Amino acid sequence: MTTRPAPLSVLVLTHDHDLSSHLKRELKEATLTVAKDCESLPRTKRPYDAVLVEARRGASVVLADIQQAVNSPHTVIVAAPREVLRQACDFLKGMKSLNGHVHEGSDKLCLESYIESKLSEFVKGMKSSAGRNLHPMLISAVERPLITFALKETNGNQIQAAHLLGMNRNTLRKKISELRIPIKREKPAKA
Repeated sequence: MTTRPAPLSVLVLTHDHDLSSHLKRELKEATLTVAKDCESLPRTKRPYDAVLVEARRGASVVLADIQQAVNSPHTVIVAAPREVLRQACDFLKGMKSLNGHVHEGSDKLCLESYIESKLSEFVKGMKSSAGRNLHPMLISAVERPLITFALKETNGNQIQAAHLLGMNRNTLRKKISELRIPIKREKPAKA
């Protein structure tokens, strides 16, 4: 007897009705919960596979509040503008399918499983001569966008970005220099 994997459980935090309708259409096999913010969620904590948060420019998203509202350390949280969230459907579908099965018999979504499946596809697509130094190649491919993301999230504050990344400030500065990452600080909007 074959068991079907549990449907993907997704929480969407948005004020945009069009976005929530789009996500419902695209993720029709998923269990979707839509709310305007964390305060409007039911008090009972519920595990979600993914949380999609509409992040508007200039508005702060408090990820700690979102993490407290969900009941799983394995939940993927995507905080992005609505255009990016519209594209997140393919990402979520890929995470759940994982080549037709959920990793290690678990019925839960896991970032590690998703990365493993994507690495498998990447390695299979490599030519045999390019199959060397996979570790440094992948680390450098992930490191630049990760540091750029942390700097963007902290508005260019290197001390806060280093803390977010769990590294020393001087190490972060060295990596910014080595990877030639531009530092952009947005000016706060005047009230």
